[in-house]
Amino acid sequence: MKKVRRLQESRQMSFEDCLIDNFREKLMDLSQTVAETGKPVILYTTLLDEVSDYGEQELAIVNEDFVVIQVITFGGYVPIAIQHQRVFTFEEFSNWIYKRSNNLFIQCFGTLDDSLISIR
Repeated sequence: MKKVRRLQESRQMSFEDCLIDNFREKLMDLSQTVAETGKPVILYTTLLDEVSDYGEQELAIVNEDFVVIQVITFGGYVPIAIQHQRVFTFEEFSNWIYKRSNNLFIQCFGTLDDSLISIR
């Protein structure tokens, strides 16, 4: 029974690696297009916090070489500002987003596909 479980875990890891590699390749394809057009692509936006007239939003932007995540505050008496940002290589981002959230990973995969299809 232990042998079967190890085999299943091995296959699962291979499948996960395949998904992450495919995601990374799509990011790299999109980055080439971004380099040609000079127009970054928003991979996702997520509302992190919203209280009546104040909010925080997270944006992931694909440019020529990196994925940049920015957390932006807005509303109320606070001027729009970037609270912090993180810069990922395509490989780092692919692993990070997969581990962070399955739903967000799938959403990003869809956005990548849509962006690549609309460009071609």
